[in-house]
Amino acid sequence: MKKVTLLAIILMVCLFVLNTNAQQKSIDQKVDSLLSLMTLKEKAGQMLNIGLPAVLTGDYWEKRETATFDQEKFKKLIVDYAVGSIHNTPGYPAEREDWYQIVKKIQDSAMTKTRLKIPVLYGIDDIHGANYVNGSVLFPHQIAVAATWNTDLSKICGEITSYESRAASLPWNFNPNVDVAMNPLWGRISESFGEDPYLISEMADAYIKGSQGKGLQDSKSTAVCLKHFVGYAAGKNAKDRASALIPENSLRQYYLPTFEKAIKSGAMGVMISSNAVNGIPCHINKYYITDILKGEMGFKGVVISDFSDIDFLVEGHLVAKDKREATKMAVNAGLDMIMNPFNADVVDYIVDLAENGEIPMGRIDDAVSRVLHLKFELNLFKVPYNNPKNYPDFASKEHIAANYKTASEAITLLKNKNNILPLSSTKKVLVTGYSANSINVLNGAWSRSFLGRETKYNDPTKQTILDAVRKQVGATNVEFVEGTDYLVDINTDKAVEKAKDVDYVVVCVGEIPASEKPSDINELQLPEVQQELIKKLSAAGKPIILVMVQGRSRIIREVEPFVDAIVMGYYPGEEGGRAISDVLFGKINPSGKLPYTYPKYTGNAMTYYYKKTDIKDADWGYNGFYPQFEFGFGMSYTTYEYSNLKINSEILKGNEELKISIDVKNTGSKEGKEIVEVYTKDLIASVSPDCRKLVRFAKINLKPGETKTVNFSIKANDLAFIGMENKWITEEGEFELQVGGNPQKLLKKIFNYKR
Repeated sequence: MKKVTLLAIILMVCLFVLNTNAQQKSIDQKVDSLLSLMTLKEKAGQMLNIGLPAVLTGDYWEKRETATFDQEKFKKLIVDYAVGSIHNTPGYPAEREDWYQIVKKIQDSAMTKTRLKIPVLYGIDDIHGANYVNGSVLFPHQIAVAATWNTDLSKICGEITSYESRAASLPWNFNPNVDVAMNPLWGRISESFGEDPYLISEMADAYIKGSQGKGLQDSKSTAVCLKHFVGYAAGKNAKDRASALIPENSLRQYYLPTFEKAIKSGAMGVMISSNAVNGIPCHINKYYITDILKGEMGFKGVVISDFSDIDFLVEGHLVAKDKREATKMAVNAGLDMIMNPFNADVVDYIVDLAENGEIPMGRIDDAVSRVLHLKFELNLFKVPYNNPKNYPDFASKEHIAANYKTASEAITLLKNKNNILPLSSTKKVLVTGYSANSINVLNGAWSRSFLGRETKYNDPTKQTILDAVRKQVGATNVEFVEGTDYLVDINTDKAVEKAKDVDYVVVCVGEIPASEKPSDINELQLPEVQQELIKKLSAAGKPIILVMVQGRSRIIREVEPFVDAIVMGYYPGEEGGRAISDVLFGKINPSGKLPYTYPKYTGNAMTYYYKKTDIKDADWGYNGFYPQFEFGFGMSYTTYEYSNLKINSEILKGNEELKISIDVKNTGSKEGKEIVEVYTKDLIASVSPDCRKLVRFAKINLKPGETKTVNFSIKANDLAFIGMENKWITEEGEFELQVGGNPQKLLKKIFNYKR
């Protein structure tokens, strides 16, 4: 019976491979056939991505509540220029039925009124759910998903986002963000999976499987577009689009692996970073785009520019005298599609450049082939839009439950003095602070609008932290005072007075929703007015629970001693208020852990994988690493005991596996989820080694008193690093294995690697 079953499985795998290969060959033939029929202008049109407002009435940035096409603009861009792709929103969060009508109008015209009837590829920034489709589920931002350390949840986020995006006929998602975010000042850290290349790679891999796992021919899948290649998060001053300095060994050690893993997972799009690295704007860096991305990594999908970045080469980077020259440089570097939001001028430039021999036709054919290939992969020639009636699970109870679960597992308990949490639901509570009564702060940017600050688009059925606390303990047991705005005091003195008459004080601080340039800040400290609220409230002598709703770390060194508990909510999305309240009152046992190092001082921010010389202190010792909270740290309402760390051999040879096991016991009184982290440390290397390297992790559930043995295995490539010749190597020598759930209390074993 077993032999028959095994034979059947082998046969199924073979059939799948044969079908896949046949489908791939069929698409290649269709692309080649279509390409042979195209004029130069038609090819150049496929390389253009415009913004939807460019074909609507009114100014591009005009505020709208309806989408009305400008017939002249529409005909020029959709029909005459036959644009290959469109992005952006009509200026408001359209219902999925409205999206259907918008996309249907575009596709019907493209496929009936243009000579070759090629469908348009619609792309959108689905940063945390199908966030520009009104009524869709708004998930926690990526940094919060990373804090779950649960790849299953990341996969579900990708799957539901794809489903709800396709319900609006939007098949291409400019996500996930696989930037390695090492500097907490960087405003888009909330859109990343954090600072660790391995954690980022695993979470992104799961998201991609959720998005594309059914196959792109499936009408519930979307193609992903990775962001941003490469080094976008590495700006010297941590500002948006800031220039970075990245040596080749660092590029290959930290920044490229996240893209490489995602491409192996089937990512079909890559968006180029707006910044410059080592003085060379990424959009014209042929070494990065053609040699590494398309060459070494074998990327076969579409490489697209970021918003208006051809103009940025002229106006910002100052590397081209005009847009024509910038277009030439970018296309010759390997760019396949230009996000040129306002008009079709780049199409004319590409035609002129090709006719004058300044862009080889082979380069143009390569670019257009990639665009057409993605359109065939997505089955747009046969199904160019999707009827929303075929998506009955849109914003369903199941999708909302998955959203709530993700927010719940993300929330990270960072301090719990004398086990003040969970709170009693029979006591009186004061809720105060900037983020206490705001859906917008919970959702962050990219929430119905770009910055997510428009209150008119909020779902009235969703609960703020205040709403959820009131529902939890009853309105009569809750006092509310605004306290402060983001930067301005409102009524702190009133909050202090109210604090005298309650049992607990819940202070909710936070960041203003922002992304890109609006997310730039000059001071990492939590705004002074919010810190003053905490200090003044401490005079009342009541226990203070600090809830932080923010995308990045904000320095809290001065106020941390005044609070009894700290709960990190990140940007938890529209179910975040409910999830935070459930953590505060013990309905949820928190299980999140930090996906980045939380600094104590602005001038001492570093990743957990620092070099030993980085922490040499003023007394000439090596005690210069003192974060507020370490990467991988997070507390629980129960306790866990680690024991019996075992390895199958003290010597790892060649390509053999080192098998690892460890026992984890729930020694407390509550059921909980624990994240088991596995690190390696190269004790001596030819290039100064990192202090530790995350190589595996697992999230397990344990009932009180329950013990589980958790197994891992690693191989030689998990010990590799970029050597002096800028290539991956694994050197013979001694390594330290570190395993546990608290980065300050890891069990350790020494083993040797021999080739």
